[in-house]
Amino acid sequence: MAPTSRTPLTRSVLIGTAALALALTGCSATPTASKGGGADSLTVNLGYAGTTITRNFNPFSLKATQGTFGFQYESLFGFNILQGGKFVPWLVTKYDWADGGKKITLHLDPRANWSDGSPLTASDVVFTVDYIRDQKLQPSSGTFAYKKATAVDAHTVEITFKEPAYSKLNVIGGLTPVPAKLWKGKDGQTFTNPDPVGSGAYKLGQFSAQQLTFEARDDYWKQKNVPVKTVKAPVVAGASEIGKLLRGDIEWSGGAVADVKKQYVDADPKNHHAWYPTYGGLYMFFNHTKAPFKDVHVRKGLSLAVDRSELAQLGNPGMFNTLNLTGLDSKTQGKWIDPKYADADQPKPELAAAYKEFEKAGYKKQGGELVGPDGKQLSFTIIEVSDFGDSIQRDKVIAEQLKKAGVKVDVQALPNGQVDQRRREAKFDVVVGGAVYGNTPFSFYQDMLASKNAGVWCNYGHYKSKKVDALLADLESSGDEATIKKTSAELEKVMIEDVPAAPLITIGASAEYNSKNWTGWPDADDPYANPAPWSGTINAMAILLNLRPAKGN
Repeated sequence: MAPTSRTPLTRSVLIGTAALALALTGCSATPTASKGGGADSLTVNLGYAGTTITRNFNPFSLKATQGTFGFQYESLFGFNILQGGKFVPWLVTKYDWADGGKKITLHLDPRANWSDGSPLTASDVVFTVDYIRDQKLQPSSGTFAYKKATAVDAHTVEITFKEPAYSKLNVIGGLTPVPAKLWKGKDGQTFTNPDPVGSGAYKLGQFSAQQLTFEARDDYWKQKNVPVKTVKAPVVAGASEIGKLLRGDIEWSGGAVADVKKQYVDADPKNHHAWYPTYGGLYMFFNHTKAPFKDVHVRKGLSLAVDRSELAQLGNPGMFNTLNLTGLDSKTQGKWIDPKYADADQPKPELAAAYKEFEKAGYKKQGGELVGPDGKQLSFTIIEVSDFGDSIQRDKVIAEQLKKAGVKVDVQALPNGQVDQRRREAKFDVVVGGAVYGNTPFSFYQDMLASKNAGVWCNYGHYKSKKVDALLADLESSGDEATIKKTSAELEKVMIEDVPAAPLITIGASAEYNSKNWTGWPDADDPYANPAPWSGTINAMAILLNLRPAKGN
C-alpha cells in the first residue's frame, strides 16, 4: 500500500469524512455489478467504509455518507494546496478582512440556489454558523469561535471575532450551508437527512445498500450544463478494485493501488492514469522528553543517515517524492519556502556528515557500531500499528538504513490504541507519522511544533519551544503574504537547525482515472484540483464540471 493509507489528516479541510474513511480503512466492502462508461455517466469508487451504504446525508455528522459533500452540499470556498494554497471561489466569490482580522465579510454568488429551486441566501449561511455553535456540532471541516454572524443583505455575510481569525480561513471556507427553512428544529446530532436538499450539482437519484446514483440538476446555479449527467457510486471491495479498474467497471477511484503504474497505468497507457499529488508529508518523530533524542546532534545524525529516495520508492515506485528538510514539499509548497532553503533536500544518506553530528553528541564508530560515552551502542525502537503491514515494512527499511550508520533499531508492532496512548504519554523512542498542509504554513507548523499540541495532532515528539510558540503566534495573527513568508522562514530554519522531526517523503491523495470516455482530468501539468474523488467538496465538483466526453462518445 502507498503511504496515503496510513497518514493522519488532522485539521485539513482538504479531506472530509469520506476521505478519512478511505484513508484509515481502505476500500473494504462487497463488490457490486456496475458497468462504468457511457455517453453521459461515470462510475466512481468513493471508498465506502463497510459492506453497505448508510442513508446519512447530514453534513454535520462525522459519519455522513460519502457523496454528502460536494455532490449535494457545497463549501463556501476553498484553497488549492497543490498550487500553494490558491484561493478557489465557490458559494463565496470573495472575502474581505477588516479590523485587524477581527471581521470577515463574505460575498455570496447571487446565482447560488438550493436543489428545490429556492435561493441560497446570507440568512442560510448565518443560520448554519449559529446552528453548528448552538448544537455543539463537530463537522469534518472543523469549528471556529466568533462573536456574531450577520446577514448584511441577501448575498453578504459579516462575521466578527474577539481575536484575529486569519488562521481560521480554511475552516470558514469549509463551512457547508444548509437551508434554514428545512433545518430549523432538527437535531443536528441525530438527524440523518435522508432526502437532502443541497446547493450541489447533483440530486440523490437511486439509493440502495450497494450503490448510490447521483443525477445532475438541470438548474444548477454555477454551470448551466453539467456534462456528467449520472454518477454511479457502488460499494467496492479492496480486493476487487484493481480488476474493476482494468475492466473499466470503475472509471475513477481514490483507492491506493500497490505498484499502480505497473498494475494499472501500463495496462493501457493511453487511457489509464494515476496521480497521487502531495497533500502532506511523512516524518520521523523523536521523543524530545528522553535521551538521546534531547540532543540535537543525535537528531541531525539520524536524519542525515536516512535514505529518503529508497523510502519514496516503496510500494508505489514513481508516485512519491522526497521532502525538503523544512518539512514542506518543494513542488506544492514552494511559494512558502525561503529561497535559502530551496535546495535543502537530502534524498540520499550523507554518512560522513552524520558521523560528525554523532561525534558532537559523544558517539564514535567502533567495529561497525555507533557507541556512546557509556560504551553502549546507540539503539532505539520505532513503534508502529500492527494492522499496518506496509508501514511496518517501511519502518524496517529505515532500521536497515540506520544499521549502516551503526545504529541498532527495532520495530515494535502494537495495537492502534497502544500506539496512540504511547504517543500521547511520551512512552516511546521514535514514531513515523504524517502531517498535512493548509492554505498557509501555519496549520502545518502549528500541528507539528506547538507546545500545546505535545502528544496530539502531529506534535508526536512532544517538542516544546517558547521561541517557536511565539513565532506561531505571530504567524497566526498575520494576514498578508509577505509577513507570512517572513515568519514561516523562521520556522523553516527551526526545522533545519533543530530537527524537531526528520522530514522523509511526501504523502499523496491517491487517484486513478480512465480517459476512454471522459477527458479533462487534472494532472501534474494542470493541477486545478486534487484528483481523489473523496478529496473534499470543491475538488470533486471542480473535476466533474470540467470533464468532457472523449471524442467518439
